[in-house]
Amino acid sequence: MDNIALQVLGQVFTLQNGFFAIASVFLGIIIGAIPGLTVTLGIILFLPLTYGMTPITAIIALLGIYVGGCYGGSISAILINIPGTNSALATTLDGYPLAAQGKANKALSTSLFASVVGGFLGSVILLFAAQPIATMAAKCRSPEYFSLAIFGLTVIAGVSGDSIVKGIISACIGIFISCIGLESLSGTLRYTFDSLLLFSGISLLPALIGLIALTQVLLKSVEEKRKASDLEKVDYVEKLKDPQINKKEIKSIMKTILKSTGIATVIGAMPGAGGGVASFLSYNEARRTSKHPEEFGKGSLEGIAAAESSNNTVVGSAMIPLLTLGIPGDGVTAILLGAFILHGMQPGPKLFTDQAVETYSIIVGLIICNIILYVLGRLFTKQISKIINISYKILGVAIALFCFAGAFANSGSIYEMLLIVPLAIVGYYLGLLGFSVIPMMLGLILGPIVEVNFTRSMIVSFGDPLIFFKEPISCSILIFALVFTILIMRMNKKIEGENPNSEGMSE
Repeated sequence: MDNIALQVLGQVFTLQNGFFAIASVFLGIIIGAIPGLTVTLGIILFLPLTYGMTPITAIIALLGIYVGGCYGGSISAILINIPGTNSALATTLDGYPLAAQGKANKALSTSLFASVVGGFLGSVILLFAAQPIATMAAKCRSPEYFSLAIFGLTVIAGVSGDSIVKGIISACIGIFISCIGLESLSGTLRYTFDSLLLFSGISLLPALIGLIALTQVLLKSVEEKRKASDLEKVDYVEKLKDPQINKKEIKSIMKTILKSTGIATVIGAMPGAGGGVASFLSYNEARRTSKHPEEFGKGSLEGIAAAESSNNTVVGSAMIPLLTLGIPGDGVTAILLGAFILHGMQPGPKLFTDQAVETYSIIVGLIICNIILYVLGRLFTKQISKIINISYKILGVAIALFCFAGAFANSGSIYEMLLIVPLAIVGYYLGLLGFSVIPMMLGLILGPIVEVNFTRSMIVSFGDPLIFFKEPISCSILIFALVFTILIMRMNKKIEGENPNSEGMSE
């Protein structure tokens, strides 16, 4: 163990990792602060740039965007009452009223402190909780891996917006796309229509770019009126001259931060919940137990602290099922699952034995990203707040160019660059019909895992479909999958009932 610790320290603390960690956290804050952009979109756009990096550097850089984006979403939420990310929606409830009182700097400094503490604790919990879970899961065989992949699809319940049926349909479309090309075990051609270009299937990166990134550009560009771009140009630096949060106020919100961190750790580790659900549950609990509940909704520091500490804690806790079981905890970690696979790392029970040094290096890198967040937040929040005024007309063109460049960089093929266009058109029309593309991506990523392990299980059991229920671990996982699906659906319904504007909170 000591040897692994020394190797981890040697792998993490390099100039390259340090540079990309700082750059990605800074970029994440900017992405989160701009209404219309999302952490998911930022990660997808940055993913092609990680091809020349080692897996450790690449994943740390992507996690840096995740960490920075979760805090960055609070900047626009507090200053203009428009959350930069879905998980920052609860922050608007007290952040904007406090800013309207001339205390924008206090609100932002509270958000930064709570975000860093929550994110740091969530990462430390990940560091110590992941290994025991992975050890227990290491006993898994094909039936258990099949059940785990089915469990991973329960995230659909949390990322389907207001219709679980549409989420299931979207996931089925993703599974169909994953079936195109050569079947992995028998080599049978499927749905290629005699086209040589489809023999190898549709690569994951072009699918991510076309179905999510470019689709978002199309959807945002056709909106007749964008709230963010129509705002009056304001120098937000002039609004941030009030004092920051002081030691007495920090002490008063620490209990709320710790409680919210605990809630978010549990919620984040549940597939499909995400930062949006965690932030609202933590906010409601903080209001219920507060000595001054009448201040909530009027500029309460406790309300800001509860919302921000919880959505940043989810960054670490959502990585627990991802790294140990190969199950994404929310929409963002579903994309990170694809990033791990693209860089030759298969999340799951064997990750902590086959690639222990790389895995622990990534977790330590996540902890460092949260420390970097505090430094950059203190230094640059005032300057970054100006970026809110950038028109989406400019952003849309820039993002589209990155989409095509990223698709081409995947393999140097013009075919893959052109492939994202029909995928974006499909995603666009599905978006107009109210379908979320995140379930589709889950189907695309987890579909092959389900298929391969189902086929192997059938071979081992001589075609007995009851093998998944005869194996105790597999049966338990399937039962948990059903229970979690029902639980997440009920939680989302409760949150939407209490907060009508909170649909589709999971990113």
